[in-house]
Amino acid sequence: MTDKKPSYGKIYLSAAIACMLGGVVAAHSAVAATLRPSGDISAPTVSLSDIFDGLEAGQNRVLGPAPAPGKSIQIGGYQLIAIADQYGVDWEDQSSSVMLTLTRSGHVVGRDYIASLVKRGLGGSGEGAVVSVGNFKPITVPSDDKEPFVLSDVNWDKKTGKFFATAYRSHPTGVEAEDTVQIKGEVQIAQPVMVYNSAFPAGYIIADGDVHVDQSYSGNLVPGSVPPPDDVVGMALSHPVAEGTPVLSSDLRKTLLVHRGDPVLISFSSPGIHLAATGRALEEGGKSQFVHALNLGSKMIVYGRVSGAGEVTVDAASTAISSDSSEAKKLGVSALLVEGK
Repeated sequence: MTDKKPSYGKIYLSAAIACMLGGVVAAHSAVAATLRPSGDISAPTVSLSDIFDGLEAGQNRVLGPAPAPGKSIQIGGYQLIAIADQYGVDWEDQSSSVMLTLTRSGHVVGRDYIASLVKRGLGGSGEGAVVSVGNFKPITVPSDDKEPFVLSDVNWDKKTGKFFATAYRSHPTGVEAEDTVQIKGEVQIAQPVMVYNSAFPAGYIIADGDVHVDQSYSGNLVPGSVPPPDDVVGMALSHPVAEGTPVLSSDLRKTLLVHRGDPVLISFSSPGIHLAATGRALEEGGKSQFVHALNLGSKMIVYGRVSGAGEVTVDAASTAISSDSSEAKKLGVSALLVEGK
């Protein structure tokens, strides 16, 4: 019996197997048998019944170890004849030119399986986690081994997202390099984050339809680097951004539509009423930002949202304050009134 690969060498299932079985070979009356077709075996050993069909009751024997899961061995015609003679198998149509291939069945353990072990090892901290395993090479294990590895010593740095762990074979093979595997990778916790819908150039002013909230974003974000969602629309980009990347405070700068001291149009609307007045901005502001403005006609200070270049819209619930109040002094109204004369 020989392996497919030269490294297995030649395996002789003849007198050596008889010695392994204690040197006792049971005598059997010859029965008609046929060579089985090449196929899979699931046991860790090769038996006579893996080679021949039609054996007599009690004639089956263990011949030797099976190949590793996923590996194959080949048995040539002369070896098959020797095995049949050794165990009294009446092999029909025996021939030295045939070849039997036996493959040990198995299933592949890959990174997804190891990632599931890591999430399990993190317990409650692993809820919503995305695990990336960096250095694990797929391993073929026996087909009936449903839990081939256990994970131990999971060390996760929440700041960097990196983790280290050790995986141990549930059923050791005796080869240390195969029974113990060092695992490393990254763990990211999914979180809702506002991202860009498209790529935009530097200077672009963000509108309502340019961003959306990704509920399962799993990238690394520095605490405090994400702006409040209400502060994004109307801001200008300080540099180009890519589609799907998170909106960061460092991406944005104010788009000034109103400057302090500039003339502004103050508008006020409520059901059935629309009023407009000329005024002067007391603060600078970008799109949708709130600023104070002085109504030049009434000399009252109003608080409204910047709705366009040189335009301030006052909400119906807003309350005006006098230009000679203490708050007006803080806003520097007196100086603007002198300048406006």
